[in-house]
Parts: sequence; structure tokens; C-alpha cells
Amino acid sequence: MASQTPESQIDEIRQVVLDAARTELAAVSAAIRFWSGWVESADRYARALGDELAKIEDGSMPSGEAVARVADLSRAYLRDLTDLPRASLNHLTEQLDKVGRPRPRRARVVRAKE
Repeated sequence: MASQTPESQIDEIRQVVLDAARTELAAVSAAIRFWSGWVESADRYARALGDELAKIEDGSMPSGEAVARVADLSRAYLRDLTDLPRASLNHLTEQLDKVGRPRPRRARVVRAKE
């Protein structure tokens, strides 16, 4: 069994470090996707809720109708929140699939000891 040359060991270590960095980048990207989705959803909810509250305050909407609309807004917001983890996981999986694709391996040359 031939021992590895220092160059081939360095190449293998380099590949491990690159794969770890790509995996970390995929995880950070998925986390960013999650939090940006949450911010967008929370912003839509807050704006819509503010609009409904303004209608209640100025008397342009009956209270019973306002309660139903606020409940609908809350359900939609919660539905959005439950979709975020799945969307983030799908993004992470896509990114990891890109990282995990097998690369053609270089042929190693076995050298005889001199």
C-alpha cells in the first residue's frame, strides 16, 4: 500500500475545507431565507392589521366584520409562518445537492520509493 504524498494530503484537506465552507454557506443561506420570509410576512400582517384598525377607529367598518377580517389576517399570517421552515429546508436541500455532486476524481499516480 503506497503512502500519500504531502501534496495529495493537502489536496484532500483543501477539499474537506471547501466542502465544509459550502455546507456552511448553504446553511446560512437557508437561515437568511427563513428570516427574510418571516420579516416579509410580519410586515404584510402588520400593515394589513393597521389598515383594519384604522377602519375600526374611523367607524367605516362594523365591529363584527372587523373581528372576522382580523381573524382572517391572523390565520393567513400563521399559515405563512408554518410554510417558512419547509421553504428554508427545501432551499438548504437544493444548496446541499449542489455541494454534494460528485466531482470527477483526479487519477492518482503511484510513485515508487527511491
